[in-house]
Amino acid sequence: MKSSVLSPASFFDKVVIWLLVLSQILKTYGTVSYWNFASIPTYILGLVFLFLVISKKRTFRLGTSMPKECFIFFAYWAIVHILTNQGSVIPYNTIEAALMFVLFWGVVTYEQFPRLVKYYTWTAWVCIAFFAVQEITFRTSGIRISGIFSFLPIALNEVSDASSFIVNKMTSDRGAAFFSEPAYLSQYLMPLLAISLFNKKDKKYILKSVIIVITIFLTVSGTGIIAIGAVLAVYMLHLMTSKSIVSKLFVMFLFIGTFIFVPYFLNTEIGEKMLSRQSELSFEYDSGSRSGFMRLYRGLYVYDDYSVSEKIFGNDNNAAIKEHISHSVFAFTFADDNDTFFNGVQYTLLRTGLIGLLIMIMLHVRIFKQNNSCGRAILMGFVTLMFMEAVFFGNNMILYLIFAERFKNNAQLLEV
Repeated sequence: MKSSVLSPASFFDKVVIWLLVLSQILKTYGTVSYWNFASIPTYILGLVFLFLVISKKRTFRLGTSMPKECFIFFAYWAIVHILTNQGSVIPYNTIEAALMFVLFWGVVTYEQFPRLVKYYTWTAWVCIAFFAVQEITFRTSGIRISGIFSFLPIALNEVSDASSFIVNKMTSDRGAAFFSEPAYLSQYLMPLLAISLFNKKDKKYILKSVIIVITIFLTVSGTGIIAIGAVLAVYMLHLMTSKSIVSKLFVMFLFIGTFIFVPYFLNTEIGEKMLSRQSELSFEYDSGSRSGFMRLYRGLYVYDDYSVSEKIFGNDNNAAIKEHISHSVFAFTFADDNDTFFNGVQYTLLRTGLIGLLIMIMLHVRIFKQNNSCGRAILMGFVTLMFMEAVFFGNNMILYLIFAERFKNNAQLLEV
């Protein structure tokens, strides 16, 4: 990012921006998953921000502070929930998502966006440096330095014993820096790759981009690697459509290098691990995880069991969704009654139907139009994740969308 003077910011704004940057790490800690060190401050600061808006000490305008499609989606989601739950109150996680959007969109204005970029890039490079230390210690001693803070309570549903969780992280063959899973680290670094690739004012942008790509490959996260593939595809298209002959030659040599590198990479230890995980895409894979199948397909079979009206308008009743799960062809792939993992696209379809999905498409089209290549690269990386990960209105979703949208009017940060 080009060196520039940041716009003045209040202490409140700085805290909110740091919360957005660190929320993916902070949500690992707390009492239970919905009351973690990311959600609790989001609730508090979100309510404070709403009070400031109501008292006219802060401004918040739909279409300027936040895309109006976000408000339309939340309003529609709330209506669907009330109608499909016989008038019951809106659940706290939905309220948290709404507060999160209002808070972060309201604070990270176009003027404060450079501060978000600065805080994020600094944090991301610290994570990369620590990941490198983890890799070195693991490959020299067989023990990986844990990035989990043992003095804090763990708020992950799948973790019953914090000590065992930390020990597993220390002996795991996949590093995650300060995150609870390697996939979270790779997804977190995706915007950094786009920022580095398009920041040609930085003479070391190629070196930094290579370091980021290597880090993501070392996590052996399939979702992360596919997401950076989407970012790189936008970058290639950007170079091919430029008037520079050097850029077009660079793309040609990059393609040649890729054809040479891929076969070599697939013969390495990391490449073999990735190839071995292809079987996870099939529900017939019995010797290990079916995570690939669960991420990509099984939610569609649940949606197929919906009635026509449910497919159009959605159903936000948890009991009804679990009933549809039990009727689906692949109900046996759900571990227990609490296993309701769906990727972002499937979650949108199941909860809000085709209408909700259409609103989300309108949001993405709005952000994509009249944007620069960096913003579009981040957006396409996020869209790719929506088909593989449960990123629906999570902490990382708001980070990706703000990055993608705010770069539209911040082209001066990069040479894009």
